[in-house]
Formats: sequence, structure tokens, C-alpha cells
Amino acid sequence: MSIKKLNFKRIVSLLIVAILIIAVIFVIFIKKNNNIKESEKVSGNSVSEITENTINTNNIQTENTIVDEHKAKLEEKLAEGKLLSEKGLPVLMYHFFYDKKVTKGKDGNHLEISKFDDQMKYLSENDFYFPTWQEVEDYIDGIQELPEKSVVITVDDGDASFWELGVPVLQKYKIPATSFIITYWYGDKAKNKEEGISYQSHSYDMHKSGPDGKGILLSMDYDEIKEDVLLSKEVLGGADIFCYPFGAYTETSINVLKDTGYKLAFTTVEGRVKKGALKYELPRIRIDDSLSFIGFKSKVK
Repeated sequence: MSIKKLNFKRIVSLLIVAILIIAVIFVIFIKKNNNIKESEKVSGNSVSEITENTINTNNIQTENTIVDEHKAKLEEKLAEGKLLSEKGLPVLMYHFFYDKKVTKGKDGNHLEISKFDDQMKYLSENDFYFPTWQEVEDYIDGIQELPEKSVVITVDDGDASFWELGVPVLQKYKIPATSFIITYWYGDKAKNKEEGISYQSHSYDMHKSGPDGKGILLSMDYDEIKEDVLLSKEVLGGADIFCYPFGAYTETSINVLKDTGYKLAFTTVEGRVKKGALKYELPRIRIDDSLSFIGFKSKVK
């Protein structure tokens, strides 16, 4: 074999070896790159999951802390031995608010905001207790005592004046309240929940007159009422306390509320909630613009 042929074979062999080495290196590079991408993908998912889990855990911990603090306060006040008298629990009923520096109240249901501020300040400074709805239900059932100075704040309809004027006052004094919302009119308020406010139903679209000039609920059948209260519950993202439009109700409406998961329902009848009260015919205490500060204190005493 000549030297030229030998050199040529060596060159070819070296080229083949070089190509094989390059191919191996290329394959290793591709696999490594894919592993890195997969690792990043898994890592990214892990970070996302960890972040979401952390947020959920923090929310649960915050809720648990609030519940624990509430229970601790209840136990502390009950330990004092001063319980609600036989007069029962005052559930206050508000509607609209106005600022006298800007406008005038249209009627007695429009409360001047400085009066509301004075009332909430009084409740706060005198260490009133604000029971949850579950505690109210348990109190009615006779399985839960409530402190002597207990009161519930409710505001009907969901009007803009409540959110603009009333809510800041409640939050200033850290007083919880319930907004009974007409969800056909003001359901959008349920999209962004305000701290300290319980969102409950004032019907979807029954806050209007029927053919006889009275509240339309009085002329509606079971299925019509059921459709309305379920839709209201859906808009609110859940609700189990009801407020009758105009305070009007029937046996049919009571049956609907029971069947659709509502636990309590309020009328406009004046009075306090007592042990053994009818859960779907509960009274409240109306607070209007003509009420003096002394009159307010007597309402919650």
C-alpha cells in the first residue's frame, strides 16, 4: 500500500471519528438543554404553587385569628356575668346617609352622617359586642348566651350613600355590619367585598309594587319567589340571611327561604330579637334622622 493511500485512509478515519464526536456532543447538548427547560418549567410551577398556597394559608390564618379573637372577646364578656336581659337583642335598621354640608336628607330614612358617626362612636367607646349571625341564631335557639351590651347593625338596600359615607364610619370604629342588598339594583357591590361588611339578601328584584299596589312578593307563587332568592344568593356569592322587601312576607315565602338555605329573615316590625323568636319573622329597630342621641342610647340600652 502506498503512503498516499495510507494517509488518505487515516484522514477519512479521523474525519469519521470527529463527526461521531461532534454528533455525541450535539446529542448531549440537546438533552442537557431540554433538562434545563424542564427543570425551569417544574421550578416555575413550584414557585407558582408555593405562592398560591402561601396566600391561601395566610388568608386562612388571618380568618382563624379573627375568629379566635372574636371568640375570646365573647368568652371574656360572658365571664363578667352580665347577659342580655329579657328585652332581647337590638338589631338596628338603617337605610341611607347624607352629609348636611353637601345636601339635605330626602326623608327620615336618610340619616345625617355625623349622627351615624356619633352613634357608632358611642357603641365603640362603651364596648358593645357585635355578635355574628351564627351567634344570633344560636341565641334564638337558646344554646348561646350574649353579653348585656350586644347589638347588630344592618343597612338595607345597598345604596351608594352607604358605601361612600356609612362604611368609612364603620371601619373607623371597627364595627361589623350587614348590608341587605337589592341585587338587581346594587349587585355589583358584591364584586369587591368591603372589610367588616356581611353581604346578605334583600331579594333580587322583589323590591317593587305588585298589581295590587303592595309589595310584589305578596302576589308571587313559590317558584317565582324561589327563582328570585336563589338568583340573589348567586349574585352575592352566597347568602343565608334575608330581609323582606318592605317587610312584607307570606307563609309561602317563609317556606321558600327554608328550602333554599336561608337561616334567618327580618321584617320591619319594631322590636328586639328574643330567645325562641320565629326565625323567619324577626323584628328590628328602625333608626331615622329624627331620633335624638338620647333616643338612640335608649334603643340599644
